[in-house]
Amino acid sequence: MKNKKKNTKNRKRKVIIGLVILAVVAAGIIFFVWNAGKKEEVVEKGHFIEKQEEKIEYADIATAQKGDTVSFGDYNGAIDWTVLAADNDKLLLLTSKCIEKRAYHTEETEITWEQCEMRKWLNQTFYETAFSEKEKAQIQKTKVVNKDNDAFETRGGKTTKDYVFLLSIEEAETYFSETGERMTSFTDGNGGWWWLRSPGFQETDAANIGDYGNVNKAGHKVYDKYVVNGGVRPAIWITRK
Repeated sequence: MKNKKKNTKNRKRKVIIGLVILAVVAAGIIFFVWNAGKKEEVVEKGHFIEKQEEKIEYADIATAQKGDTVSFGDYNGAIDWTVLAADNDKLLLLTSKCIEKRAYHTEETEITWEQCEMRKWLNQTFYETAFSEKEKAQIQKTKVVNKDNDAFETRGGKTTKDYVFLLSIEEAETYFSETGERMTSFTDGNGGWWWLRSPGFQETDAANIGDYGNVNKAGHKVYDKYVVNGGVRPAIWITRK
């Protein structure tokens, strides 16, 4: 008789414990679902804010001055350019954002700006794709001097003549007075580093601007299948008319 009562008590205890566990699990599920709903709302709200279009005030090319933003050409959408220098009849423009993510060259080898794939792509594919005939008439063929890397004495190569080019180490230091001014992002809003045309630590490297705007004279490998490619910020000289 005593054993029977004891077994009954044990069963009741197990039932009570089971009900308590079920209640705790149910409460946990309800809390998780409620929290997930709240998080989703926050993410959606933040995502919406991030997607808001940036309002840009464009200057007229005919009157633009250093520091202004102008619109010129089209590459997956209108291209925004920052005016780096302004003469009476000419402007030096640099894309405000990285318009592409590419390797400097197609293989890891000793290469100069004159011979690299980046130069070929900019002056052929990009030039032909991004600009109308009228805009091409405004773009000046520029004498591009390719100095050696003064930090590592790496060979810069021959002077070239280009419609489109990348900035050199010296130009990146000259045209931007502060490190933060060199920081930029890709057109999708993600930040990243971008190429310069100057050589880096070795002739298998090219200099670059780091994520936070520093001039990296050691640079990155001109091609590395294990590393994400750098951003491309083309530069051009154009006439005002």
